[in-house]
Amino acid sequence: MISREQLLGIARDVFLELGIRATTAEVAKRAGVAEGTLFHRFPSKEELFREAMRFDPEDVLAFIEALPKRAGKGELRATLIEFCEGFVDFARVALPVMMMSWSNPESELCSDRGGERGRRQRRVIGAVSSFFQAEMDGGRMRSTAPPEVFARMLLGSIHQFCMGEMFAGTQPGRLRASEFVRGVVDVLLAAAGAEPRPATVRSKRRKEERS
Repeated sequence: MISREQLLGIARDVFLELGIRATTAEVAKRAGVAEGTLFHRFPSKEELFREAMRFDPEDVLAFIEALPKRAGKGELRATLIEFCEGFVDFARVALPVMMMSWSNPESELCSDRGGERGRRQRRVIGAVSSFFQAEMDGGRMRSTAPPEVFARMLLGSIHQFCMGEMFAGTQPGRLRASEFVRGVVDVLLAAAGAEPRPATVRSKRRKEERS
């Protein structure tokens, strides 16, 4: 016998690896049980998916809406990298959940597809925009572009990266998430006219001393 928690753990690994392409047959195979055992415990693939992924949109919102409070504290680049890595972790779960819900418009998962989901999206953009606005007001970002531009650039880039993982998987030669995050943050900060990170400043000083 396999416990419910063990079964959910295996299902979660399968869904994170294969996303919406995962089948109950694959979950059952990895768990070493008959596919009928899954349906005995979970009425549908959607129910198994939802319980295995344990996705709560409010957790994502709480994480994102904490970002503005970090404006002006610590190194800007380090703060953004930490935020983006956390956002990638959430997105890897959220995107398969959303795809599953959109493919089943009558399901409970899709019940808030209109109003509530739109409100959450506005809160996400608003929070990240507020962070960039605060950094601009504090002088650490000198761009005159609207802060929402940088918010959408950052979030949209992560969204596209995770979509690529979901549909194409991880392949040889592809950027790892950590490499991607650092690259995106560096490009964004360069475009924003942000202060150079300390390592860059030290390197520049060394070159000046040598000359």
